[in-house]
Amino acid sequence: MWNLEPDERISESEDENALSSEDERDIECEILEKERDEANEKLSRMEEASSQLLKELDVLEMQFQIERSCRETAEALALKVTKDFKVLKRQSQAILPLIQEKPEHFSILNLDLEADPSSEPVPEEECGEDPLLMSQNQIRELQSSVDRLLGEKFQLSEQVELLKKEKEDLKEKLLLEVGEKEALLRKFSKQSRTVNKMKRVSLLVTEEFSEMSQKLEMEQGLRQHAEVFAHQMLVKQREIQRQIQNAETEKQLQLALSQITDISKALGEIRLCYQSQISQSAGEDLNALTDLTAVKTKLEISEKERSEAEAQLRDSQQSVSALQKEIKMLQDKLREMEQLSSIQPDQSEEANPADPPSLPPPPPPPPPPPPPSSSVTDPLKALRNRKKGGENTTQTEKPAATEDMKSRAVDEMMERIKKGIALKPILRPPQAVPDDENAWKEQRSENRKSAVLELQGMLVSMRRPGPRKVESKKRFSRNVGEAELQMVLQRRRRAMGDEKGTSPDPSPNPNPNPNPSKPKDPPGAGVPVSTSSPWAGESGSAPVLRRLQQNREKRVSRIKASESVIWEEK
Repeated sequence: MWNLEPDERISESEDENALSSEDERDIECEILEKERDEANEKLSRMEEASSQLLKELDVLEMQFQIERSCRETAEALALKVTKDFKVLKRQSQAILPLIQEKPEHFSILNLDLEADPSSEPVPEEECGEDPLLMSQNQIRELQSSVDRLLGEKFQLSEQVELLKKEKEDLKEKLLLEVGEKEALLRKFSKQSRTVNKMKRVSLLVTEEFSEMSQKLEMEQGLRQHAEVFAHQMLVKQREIQRQIQNAETEKQLQLALSQITDISKALGEIRLCYQSQISQSAGEDLNALTDLTAVKTKLEISEKERSEAEAQLRDSQQSVSALQKEIKMLQDKLREMEQLSSIQPDQSEEANPADPPSLPPPPPPPPPPPPPSSSVTDPLKALRNRKKGGENTTQTEKPAATEDMKSRAVDEMMERIKKGIALKPILRPPQAVPDDENAWKEQRSENRKSAVLELQGMLVSMRRPGPRKVESKKRFSRNVGEAELQMVLQRRRRAMGDEKGTSPDPSPNPNPNPNPSKPKDPPGAGVPVSTSSPWAGESGSAPVLRRLQQNREKRVSRIKASESVIWEEK
């Protein structure tokens, strides 16, 4: 369910972005429509002006045609008049010789000419000169009007050309503006897409970061709790080392240790199965951007397995509590044996009154443990059977102080065994850092081996009668197998049995202390301390730093993958 909320947020953000982009497109379309209407109005105005100019030009052409026709008629009349005048002049020149031949009629002609000297020629000249003057005047007027009309026509043609140029310029500007706006719209759409993709990537990164931070906090809390529990276990282990020094208790502890090792092996197998499943889920998380549903199902499976592992851990804790009860019963037996031994006097009391009464010689060392049976046994059933048998045999009550010390010692021992199983990294890609994973596995195996070696060293140190610091301080190799460890334990048991057989007065507590609540550490107590020091150093902040580095590398790889996806979509 927690993965549905980011999906809803992403869908809401996508819807908002789509609505905002649609609103912006509507606004830009309205602006473009307004500009288109303005350009159409300008074009209509220019068309009207050009149509008016064409009409005026047509009128001027009509007037020019009329004036040209009038001029042609006037020129034709003028040519006709000049021809008539020339004809009359010839006729007059032809008449003059006839006048000299007939002088009797000359006086009459002269009288007629004197009486009306301008009777004949005057009308002819007036008839010829009046149309010429009129035609010339008309021609002049027509020429002036034609010149004026030509000038107006030239001006109007220039205006038409200017208007055409302006129209072309406006068209070019309009085309440029439309292209620029389309380019801006494309850029804006691309930027909006990139912003939406970046928002999605940022949401995914924030979700992953929150998940990783929560897991880191949980791991840190678990580690701190485990360290505190391990420290308590160490304290209890030291206390139980000071008190348990009998062969029977040793045998019971060996059996308990074998059962604990079986439980730890079972827990290790469970942890390996859980880790393999987590590695598979981590490998599938690399494709979480494309298949979120698969990741959800795998997470549910991992949570179920985790609950099963926790249930198994609870069962192991119950077995630990059963072991604690057995240890209490064994300590009751020890107390009874001490009471029996205090009845018999000992020579060591006369020499040193502060020493406690010596116990009877310990029994011979137990035989080597039988080989592990092939049949699978339930440790819980065995513990319940032992518990029933122990309740039938035990009849004395123990004080509260010793009971608390023993329970703390057993809890500390079990926690140290559990501490050998180191915490595992969660959601780690299998191919991210193979070297770190191998180192982490080696470290966990070494931690488990170191815990087992510490317990075995504690058991060996409890059986030693004298302070043999040279052998107790020898550190075991962490890469030794279980068969070799069993061989070493058998050899030491034989050596301890020989030493107990040769020693005249073995004392279970060579360093007595009058205060039983604060006993001194045995000589062999240095072994677990020396062996626990590297374990404590290994459980420092190095795994936490390594996990932080791995988480950082995961985030960087996922961001790079998202960026590559964005560039591929572009």
